[in-house]
Amino acid sequence: MKAIKHLFTQVPDCLIKVISQVTSITFSVLFSLVFLSVYAPFSTTSWFQVGLSDRFVWTIVFVGISTLFLTCSRLIMNFAVRRLNKFSLLVYLIWLLVEIILIGAFHALMSLTLIRLTGFSFGFIFLKSLLITLLALGTPYLITILAILLQDTRQRLSITNSDIIESDSETLPEHTKIINITDNNGNLKLSAKLENIFYIKSEDNYINVFYLKKGKVSNYLLRCKLQTIENNLPSCGPLIRCHRSYIVNINNISLLQNDNDGFTIDFNREDLESIPVSKTYSAKIAEAFSQQ
Repeated sequence: MKAIKHLFTQVPDCLIKVISQVTSITFSVLFSLVFLSVYAPFSTTSWFQVGLSDRFVWTIVFVGISTLFLTCSRLIMNFAVRRLNKFSLLVYLIWLLVEIILIGAFHALMSLTLIRLTGFSFGFIFLKSLLITLLALGTPYLITILAILLQDTRQRLSITNSDIIESDSETLPEHTKIINITDNNGNLKLSAKLENIFYIKSEDNYINVFYLKKGKVSNYLLRCKLQTIENNLPSCGPLIRCHRSYIVNINNISLLQNDNDGFTIDFNREDLESIPVSKTYSAKIAEAFSQQ
């Protein structure tokens, strides 16, 4: 039951990072090439060729178009994740399944129109192409997802068990307002000037604090609930909840934009994402921003 509920939670950020997407596509293409090369000699319907022949040319065309399709698909996915407040793990998995089905259909279409395989019905070719694509792409998809999640879990555990206190490494003059952030056990993990904090993002049972460190944007991940941070914030301070997944420093906002999907927050920095504002908090954020 818990696993089913987890499918409807927000897709983990580690799966949709650019490096994760590039790794997934690269590994999937290479795995598929090896898989099809091994599979081809044992199949009566396979036309995959690595030697010099007409079918080799069509193989290159198929692989090239499929790779381009996957790249465009992931770019659209990343855009959708940034624009939508809710992009669940289930939607992410369905998206990958649709990629497999479309590439399988493309393989079947090439088999019947360009390669002109004879003696087989369209239904048989389509189901065979779908099965092979499911094995050739589904396997590396599963491997990369598990590997990325495992790496992310190890990173989170190392951060949780760390005794190091992170800071923005600035000498603090007298009367400077600072923020101290502790983990679930009450251990101090991050200390920074309040003005250096951009926003705090919820990631399941963790929070990711984005702040300025020596002139560059840094982030620090620790095990703590965003609700815990909100409960300990002063009511009149610059850190305000703007979304179920975000607390933002209102003093560092450079642009508050209202479009068809609601308010979004920008910090006028390319290395920071735009932050969505939920309808629940839009009036409070707009009022606070106007009083800057």
